[in-house]
Amino acid sequence: MPYTRKQKAGRYQLSMASNSSAGEKKWHIFYLRPRTESLVCRMLANLNYEVFWPVIQSIRIWKNRQKKKIKLPLFPNYLFVYTYAHELYPIKRIPQVVSCVTCGGKPSTLSDQEIDGIRRMLCLGRVITVETKFSKGERVRILSGPLKGYEGVLITQHSKTRFGIQLKAINHTVCIDVARSELGKL
Repeated sequence: MPYTRKQKAGRYQLSMASNSSAGEKKWHIFYLRPRTESLVCRMLANLNYEVFWPVIQSIRIWKNRQKKKIKLPLFPNYLFVYTYAHELYPIKRIPQVVSCVTCGGKPSTLSDQEIDGIRRMLCLGRVITVETKFSKGERVRILSGPLKGYEGVLITQHSKTRFGIQLKAINHTVCIDVARSELGKL
């Protein structure tokens, strides 16, 4: 895969010739240096990659009692890029990218359905949490509403019913509150 790396105004710029005939595009997972998600997202978007960086709005109160809405990454230090496997090397060459997440020596990927499920959860405007210590629950399917048809795990916390989509590649579960009437057993 030919690529060039030029230093321009103190920044590295990557450009590449794409060969779309090899393999199929998948959502690859990249682990980044802390707090560089937005920078890498912009860099890859400028290089015409389809990038997914899920963020949530949070209200923070500063020492002077001022409230401010800020964007926080849903998965800190992770970025999802829709690309071919042969285009991973130029992305890994970006200084802020630590590595491509792998399992058994092969790049880990997420399905289109998992990415779409996260996007739909973000659009609902409800509180979303990410569980890294996952407690096994019952497998369920959502029967009605905007997430209809998605399969996941039922989790009960503090008398609330939560639905989670497991991302096994990075050992995280994205959870959202749902009504029990919207769920059906698998």
